[in-house]
Amino acid sequence: MPGNRGSSLRTAWLRTATAISAAGVWATCLTTGASAQQYPERPVKVVVGFPAGSGADILCRYFVEGLAKVSGATFVVENKPGATGNIGSETVARAKPDGYTLLMGASSNMAGGPNLYKNLTWHPQKDFDVVSTFAQLGFVLTIAANSPAKTVPEFTALMKAKAGKSTFGFGNTSGLAASSLYAHEAGFQVTSVAYKSNPQAVSDVAEGQIDYVFSDALFSMSQEKAGKVRLLAVTTPQRLSSLPDLPTMAQVGLPEVAVAPWWALFAPVKTPPEILAKLDGWLNTVARQPEAREFLVKQGIEPLPGTAAKTREMLAASLKEWARIVELAKITLQ
Repeated sequence: MPGNRGSSLRTAWLRTATAISAAGVWATCLTTGASAQQYPERPVKVVVGFPAGSGADILCRYFVEGLAKVSGATFVVENKPGATGNIGSETVARAKPDGYTLLMGASSNMAGGPNLYKNLTWHPQKDFDVVSTFAQLGFVLTIAANSPAKTVPEFTALMKAKAGKSTFGFGNTSGLAASSLYAHEAGFQVTSVAYKSNPQAVSDVAEGQIDYVFSDALFSMSQEKAGKVRLLAVTTPQRLSSLPDLPTMAQVGLPEVAVAPWWALFAPVKTPPEILAKLDGWLNTVARQPEAREFLVKQGIEPLPGTAAKTREMLAASLKEWARIVELAKITLQ
């Protein structure tokens, strides 16, 4: 009988331990659920992988301010420039998935990065949860204001005449892709010059240090108004509302030079679905406001509200498209 008694004690102990474990799991679930419902309880940091004052920064700050207004919570921007946005992406990929560290990332970085860089420590589909898209922007072929070229064909002729001595600058993956595609499709040799940001490259174009840059429309437009640069064409499928007189690259005979990155909000993978849903609702509220469209169009940007499911589809498609771009333009992996 002592053996039976020992067995009974062990059984009772196991039942108690199991009950305690189950209670712990249930309590954790309740705590997580309650935390998600109360989110956010402290300031939310939104990482932007580009410098303050850049076109990307201005775009993202507008939406971060919008998130703060519609949610009544505190959202703050943290600029993490460098490596064409990859430093910012890596920062968020390694952050705690609690909704308090987010990334505003462009498809050019999130989909272009894995196709352009050999040793990335993050992957957009493995290390991130998507919230939603919110905007799409075009890039503009930008040259010096004192250039004799007034059109893309005229400028192409100048680049060919330089017999391999032409140069372009880039501060992000979209600029690199568009510039490389342009040279490849137009048929001239060119040397690339890397910059920390596109505004720096645009400044060097204006001063004659490099020949051209594909820059986001916002900064190029401001420099054109200042009389420093000339804009020749846009990379979007249709003409930009803010630059109706500027042709697309397709309209000047270079349809492959089509680089129009979309922007979305990302969170570290395993962020609670309830938090992602809240962010999705707030972000779409901002993107669908008439004043948002008015603001963005003036910057050469189009609003792009969406859903998490649609954004995942767009990300998968962009990864394939960037693989095609890298192969077509013969871009050397960094």
